[in-house]
Amino acid sequence: MRAFLACLPPPDCLAALQAWQAGLQECAGGKPLPAAQLHLTLAFLGEATPLQLQSAADCAERAAESLPAALVLDACGSWRDLGWCGPRCPPDDLNRWAERLRADLRAAGVATDGRPYRPHVTLLRGLARPLPARRLPPLVWPLEEVVLLASELRAAGACYRRLDGWRRPDARPGVAGAIARRE
Repeated sequence: MRAFLACLPPPDCLAALQAWQAGLQECAGGKPLPAAQLHLTLAFLGEATPLQLQSAADCAERAAESLPAALVLDACGSWRDLGWCGPRCPPDDLNRWAERLRADLRAAGVATDGRPYRPHVTLLRGLARPLPARRLPPLVWPLEEVVLLASELRAAGACYRRLDGWRRPDARPGVAGAIARRE
């Protein structure tokens, strides 16, 4: 099963991300990702066995206790044919946290991709032209929960299914991420 750990946007952030999608699509073309697919990847696990998924769940549960409180999204750009938004200056506390999570996963026998962590949210696929890097109005995304998601590749694109989730101890009660609400 292909899987990854992520944070899902709360409803107010989801609405802002969808508005950004529309504006960025006018600039660069492409296809907006469905709302249920918008997420901040924390660690991509790839194909994982049931035992690796359990190990990843254990790591995620521990990591959720020290998840940074928020991420400010204030920039956009493109890689290949993908349009994204993210922090203009990635916060050191989130980068350190993500590296600790990845090290914990590796120590537990769960492979992660070897690329440096770059917090971002993919908004568009199949851009007609590159999206120029630019600033966006700051959007504060409260990071309240780490979720384990399964990714199924289908003809129409990826479909994500929530397997489990772990909340930060001081997270707001009752706020669930976008994918959790749509299942």
